[in-house]
Amino acid sequence: MTSRTLPLPGALVTAAPPASAGLALRLAATAIDAVIVACVTIVGGLVAHLALTILGQRAAVAESWGLAALAAVVVTGYFAYFWGREGATPGKKIMGLQITRPGDLASRPPIGIARAVLRLVALIAGNILLVDSIVALLHRDRRALHDLIADSIVVEDRP
Repeated sequence: MTSRTLPLPGALVTAAPPASAGLALRLAATAIDAVIVACVTIVGGLVAHLALTILGQRAAVAESWGLAALAAVVVTGYFAYFWGREGATPGKKIMGLQITRPGDLASRPPIGIARAVLRLVALIAGNILLVDSIVALLHRDRRALHDLIADSIVVEDRP
């Protein structure tokens, strides 16, 4: 006597995890975030320049380094907070995207501050080396190099 198992119709079928969101949506979200970060940095730079001018302590070299430091703080703070705590930057929210871990697609929690900073460093390094976009185009889930390094995935956040 042999035993056979027959599949039941309507049985639980686990679907494959969704692939990363499309590159065009991600690029549009990044453009929106770049405009926001640039505006905040410009306003902060103008305020700092005005304060230095009023105080009479305007030194070109110190002011240039100060503006570079301000830009670095704004970029790091912006992306670390929104990626790590909120799960999406304002640009990604506008485009209907969210960043989460591939294993947590059901609940989609944010990736955390440390992973967000790692993702940012990998994003910058990958773009300097011109490999980040190439990896995204070649990867089966369209995950970029910084997504693979930080073990994150950008998915569409639609019901």
